Amino acid sequence: MKRYFVLAVLLVAGVALVHGSAEASGSIGTGAGKVSPRAAYSQGKALTFDLLVCDSCPVQRGDLDRDRAVSLTASLVAVFDGNTTGSADDEAVTAVCGGGAVQGEECNLRMELVHYFLSRRFKL
Repeated sequence: MKRYFVLAVLLVAGVALVHGSAEASGSIGTGAGKVSPRAAYSQGKALTFDLLVCDSCPVQRGDLDRDRAVSLTASLVAVFDGNTTGSADDEAVTAVCGGGAVQGEECNLRMELVHYFLSRRFKL
């Protein structure tokens, strides 16, 4: 009887050791929470054409070209840092944050996404 008990304990210990080493490696969870480049481009494009460049927006669709994108990205960086460039686009980029309706991290994220889209789209 004692012999079967010892054998059972060894079997359980062996299974526990094998099971612990057979688990998958890697992190648990959904990741670091970063936005993929493809998703950032898509979100930036959507924000740009919903809030910044449309018929009722500060920038008309036909006015968006490489030179205007350079001016808009410079204004986005300046407004993000709390400064101005002195161009008319400083006022235009405030539309990205709903004219002040969205503030803080959400506003910063929106500006970063629009900047990323414009930089990639026009190869700035």
